[in-house]
Amino acid sequence: MNIIFDIGNVLLTFRPREYLSSLSLDEEHIDLYAKMIFGSSLWLDLDRGIANEQEVITRLTATYPEHTAGIRRIFANWYAMFSPVEESIELLHTLKAEGYRLYALSNFHREAFHYVRSKYAWFDLFDGMVISYEINAIKPEPEIYQALIDQYGLAPQESVFIDDVRANLVGAQALGFHTIHFSSTGELIQELFRLLR
Repeated sequence: MNIIFDIGNVLLTFRPREYLSSLSLDEEHIDLYAKMIFGSSLWLDLDRGIANEQEVITRLTATYPEHTAGIRRIFANWYAMFSPVEESIELLHTLKAEGYRLYALSNFHREAFHYVRSKYAWFDLFDGMVISYEINAIKPEPEIYQALIDQYGLAPQESVFIDDVRANLVGAQALGFHTIHFSSTGELIQELFRLLR
């Protein structure tokens, strides 16, 4: 069985509202920036690899000049919100030791992915990775799952995909993958045990 992991909120935390709160913003500004930045189509352009961070900052500050300082402050240190989900990382090591083939399939920005890839050695546990910016497609678009199948010769019926976003699981199911909705590592271990048994 091939085991395929999403990265954000499965292996690394990604909680924009918590990050914005850590900057001592009030609730009104948390709502504002969460929508303006993290909920924007420009954010998806970053995931899709058709824009870089500097381009997005330039476009956002041109659109919202009154928020230029806030936008720049938020982008200055937003990688701080990535921290390993330690139980999930332990599970990765366990599965690798047991001989399972491990893959990553994730929506991620180029600059941010280069940062986490260089910081965390556990990325070396993967037998392969497809990251959205590399192929200009994002989950749940069929192209990103197909890229994983084609690049690594995977049979979907012999593979399980783990993600915290249900729409992304539906996209994988359409191509024949087994799927597990991630809510906690403990529940993931139980679901994996049932499936792999």
